[in-house]
Parts: sequence; structure tokens; C-alpha cells
Amino acid sequence: MKVWSGYGTEHSMNLVMVGKFEDAKSAEAAKEVIDRLTEAAEADEAAGRLVAGDPPEEFSEQLWQLLRELEVNSLGYADLEQFLYDVQVGVDQDKVVITTDEVDVIAFIKVLLHRGAKLKIYSAHEHKGLGYGRPT
Repeated sequence: MKVWSGYGTEHSMNLVMVGKFEDAKSAEAAKEVIDRLTEAAEADEAAGRLVAGDPPEEFSEQLWQLLRELEVNSLGYADLEQFLYDVQVGVDQDKVVITTDEVDVIAFIKVLLHRGAKLKIYSAHEHKGLGYGRPT
């Protein structure tokens, strides 16, 4: 008889990240940066320049121009695929609220911090009743 044992990641994170800003206008601007980076990552994926699990060795010209325009200079090549993940990004007054089942969210942390957010990150599995996250 063969016995299989191993480690899996079947448990979803139900991660919530809340970036608090000075005002609603700043929160909207930060969400816009995330939206534009997501669109660029999706375009690079569609063009075959970005493959999840295989970070690019350099930014595409389109993405490089966007990063310069947005003045986001802290993202690395491996960070880009995070914008392809199943992530919900919303604005709640002066907050950007990100929910996902992923744990690899450094790209979002970098963008929110760069835009001036004060961050709170937690698992909604463990911290129920804080107003965000998927119902469990």
C-alpha cells in the first residue's frame, strides 16, 4: 500500500489589505494606479510577454513607460504577475480595500505605500467582524 503525504495550500488566505489615505481623492488615485498596472499586466500576458510563474527578465516597453509615468519605481520583474491574480480592489471613502485568497501581495503593498497609505493586513478567517473579506 502506498501512503501519500505532503503539504498543500488548499486553505485560502481570505487576505484583506486596507490602505488608509489622507482623503478619498488620494484613495481613488491609488486605486487608479493599481487598475492601470493591472491592465498593463493583462496586456503583456495577452501579448505573451508575461507568463504567470515565469517572471520576465525585463519590462516591456509599454510597461516601462507606464511605470515611469506613474512614478512607480519599486516594482521588480517578479512582482508583475501579482496583478494577474484574482484580487478585488475597491475604495471605501479614504481607504483602498484589497481582498484576495493569495498571500503573495508585495506588489500591492509597494504601490499603496508609494502612494502614502497606512496599511492594515489581516486574514478575515482569523479576524471576523472587521467589515471586509469574504464571509466564511
